[in-house]
Amino acid sequence: MAVKLIERPFLIAALFCVFVFYSKIINISPRNPFSSVFQTEKITALSGTLISSPQISSSGKSYFSKMAVSSAKCYLTDKKAFPCFSQARGNVNVILPSDMTEVYFPGKIYSLVKSLDKGCFLYESGADYEFEGYFISSDTFLVKSCSACRWKSGLLGKIDRARALCRLQFKRLMYYWKEAGGLILALLCGSKEYLDGGLYSNFRRAGLSHIIALSGMHLSMFSAITVFFASRFGRKKLTIALRLSALICFVWFAGFSPSLMRAFICSMLLLSASIAGVREPDMLMILSFSFLLQTVISPSDLQNAGFMLSYAALTGILLTGPLLTKILVRFLPFYFSSSLSASCGAQIFTAPLSLKLFASFSPAGVIATVFVSPLISIFIYTSLFLIIFCLIFPSFSSYSAFFVEIEYNFIKFIVGIFSHAPVWSIS
Repeated sequence: MAVKLIERPFLIAALFCVFVFYSKIINISPRNPFSSVFQTEKITALSGTLISSPQISSSGKSYFSKMAVSSAKCYLTDKKAFPCFSQARGNVNVILPSDMTEVYFPGKIYSLVKSLDKGCFLYESGADYEFEGYFISSDTFLVKSCSACRWKSGLLGKIDRARALCRLQFKRLMYYWKEAGGLILALLCGSKEYLDGGLYSNFRRAGLSHIIALSGMHLSMFSAITVFFASRFGRKKLTIALRLSALICFVWFAGFSPSLMRAFICSMLLLSASIAGVREPDMLMILSFSFLLQTVISPSDLQNAGFMLSYAALTGILLTGPLLTKILVRFLPFYFSSSLSASCGAQIFTAPLSLKLFASFSPAGVIATVFVSPLISIFIYTSLFLIIFCLIFPSFSSYSAFFVEIEYNFIKFIVGIFSHAPVWSIS
């Protein structure tokens, strides 16, 4: 065992980092902390660039995003007669009101009247904004209104604006699919504002939150679709190029989250191994190197629940999955034995984290994942086919909703059954 560990230096380095960071021997400080000549409690406005797409809060009353600040404003007197501006730097969390953020969202145009005095703009990453509000903590700014929005000039600015418009147009298309469209939005671009609250709660109670979160499953599906069509041409270089393009386009459209970044890094490493001619890459080494690389790129992810659960689940699958499969294959068909062993391995390693982070854990997730995961895959494949079909033949948009609603209601029914299973909790 010691010899095998020595042969895996990335694994040793990853285990060392896990011990050092999570034992609090070394505290993780923000890479780009906010700094200004003004005291944060006196700042009334910030200017800068959104660096993440706004995500709706659990209450639905606000959205969370991150901003790279370029300047700040405060008043020299309480009468607000002498505004003072200064350069600032660093990243802050911004909380945006729902009625302001959703002003152009389909089905939410009712908020336009209330948002006229707050700033009727499209809020997406890549654009520069001027927000009025105040700090509620040292790194969190509560936005009350927006006075300006500007997209950067040049090619990158046009790309960011195109992404924002594509995401908005996709929301408008999915709005016609009602609740089924809300699930597709959550699965393909991480937008949960149209996801049925009852279904989302059932997913969490059934231990299936990882299925909704953008992760390797979604990325691997896009990669598999690309490989299927590209392989028809019989050219390996073309297949690799299209696969790489599909991966980049998906993360560009969906936006990086800690779990999706992990999946993207692992996919890039596997693609590099394929180019180098490595037929059976060491998955544990790839996962370890991905962990080290992500901690360098974004150290703040170490404190993110999705980051911890994502790596813990994959580690459990790689370490215990093969052994459990050998045991279960004696009693079950290979598909069920491999799926169940992967689910068990993931749950074994994530259960302590779930109890620590959320004070609860659903054992039913082991079985639920085996049944719900393939249903979600079928649902995504069907939806992608119908989306392309509707873009070619727009008149069939209303009819296509019928098919996805059937699959959606079946998924809702199955998840509802597993949501009634007992949940372990600690007080």
